[in-house]
Amino acid sequence: MQFLPSLRRDAGARLLLLASAFCLGLASCSPGPSSAPPQKAEPQEVAEPEPAKKEGQKTLLMHYMPWYETPSVRGQWGSHWKGHQSEHSPDTTGADGQPDIYSHYHPLIGLYDSTDPAVLECHLLQMKLAGIDGVIVDWYGISGTADYPRMHDAARDMFDAAGRLGMKFAACFEDRSLELMVNMDQFPPEQVPDQLSKTIQWMGTEWFAKPQYFRLGGRPLLLNFGPMYAKDPSVWKSALDSVPDDRPAFYALHHLWKAAGGDGGYTWVHWDPWTGYPEEETVKRRLSGTYSEMTATPQQLIVSACPGFNDVYEQHHRELEHRGGQTLKEALAACMEGPWPVIQLVTWNDYGEGTMIEPTHEFGYKFLEVIQQARKQELGDLFQFTAGDLRLPARLFKLRKAGAVPARDLDRIAGLLNRGHCDEARRELDKLDGG
Repeated sequence: MQFLPSLRRDAGARLLLLASAFCLGLASCSPGPSSAPPQKAEPQEVAEPEPAKKEGQKTLLMHYMPWYETPSVRGQWGSHWKGHQSEHSPDTTGADGQPDIYSHYHPLIGLYDSTDPAVLECHLLQMKLAGIDGVIVDWYGISGTADYPRMHDAARDMFDAAGRLGMKFAACFEDRSLELMVNMDQFPPEQVPDQLSKTIQWMGTEWFAKPQYFRLGGRPLLLNFGPMYAKDPSVWKSALDSVPDDRPAFYALHHLWKAAGGDGGYTWVHWDPWTGYPEEETVKRRLSGTYSEMTATPQQLIVSACPGFNDVYEQHHRELEHRGGQTLKEALAACMEGPWPVIQLVTWNDYGEGTMIEPTHEFGYKFLEVIQQARKQELGDLFQFTAGDLRLPARLFKLRKAGAVPARDLDRIAGLLNRGHCDEARRELDKLDGG
């Protein structure tokens, strides 16, 4: 199915909206019919009970995009690999030796499908070994419109994988999906409140009560990238009240949450703290000042740390240089040293905006190593994982894709990694792939 240009996460429009909203230039960067994915052999792992957290320990949540498709899994290249006008050809190798895709960067494990269980296992294990607690999945709801069902399939697969591997999950709802459905005459504007209520009720039934759904202050956390369309606070209040037994904590973009009647806000990508190539302490002071001005109550703000920004959009936005991991190091340090209990890492895999933290050909494991070092600094000897451990899930992934080793043997290695037994997992992998 061709992904319509109007359906994509329109970063250009969102960036302009955010930049104009805040003087420091904050910017972005029952379900309907679905084509069922082929039967997949799910890696088997049962999560152990969560270890107790150190008092004051930060919660690190990774913003995750579920919109990638490949021919080997779902019969086609999705638009986030090939471009929204099919202007790229992932089957073609470029001058850099990498596939021609809608990005300046390329995942180290190769192009992947967001519903592939081996991919989800690899991603979550890499996050876990870096000290990350869970994911915030960009989600377009339960509509059967356009390619939303395909992203919904991927979000549900990630939810299940997070449960198997003992990771947390939260959703970031894109309310502009409601606008598209109105524009496509799926329902009239006056039915938007009912559609939003149905969406949140579905979450209450299918997600909120499960142990892997992340709770903030005892309530399931629901983020919204906006509101961009459903801006009336009474609409949100009605929808949130429709799950009275487990009403979610509603967090919207930092400059919009109060007008939307939210419980709090969250930040995204900032540029200005790095203006003029300042020293690290200056960056941290600027960023901390920016966040502190948003609310005096730390629990009302989910702060963000980003590795950089370098998009591929026709209307190109200002680049935030990655600086070999230094940008992420400075941003994360400001968040870790501040009073905010939850930090959102922006993002695992938004390749179109160049904010990806996952290992790539261009940056290797640098960003995960920065996060791992920050967690080590926070927890000391309580955090034992090393940079070498970060490489183990990709080796497991490669063996799964080769198909020569029985799945039960690889499941055992996945279990070892999931329980933090990295030395034993490494020995098993060495026997199978020679190191």
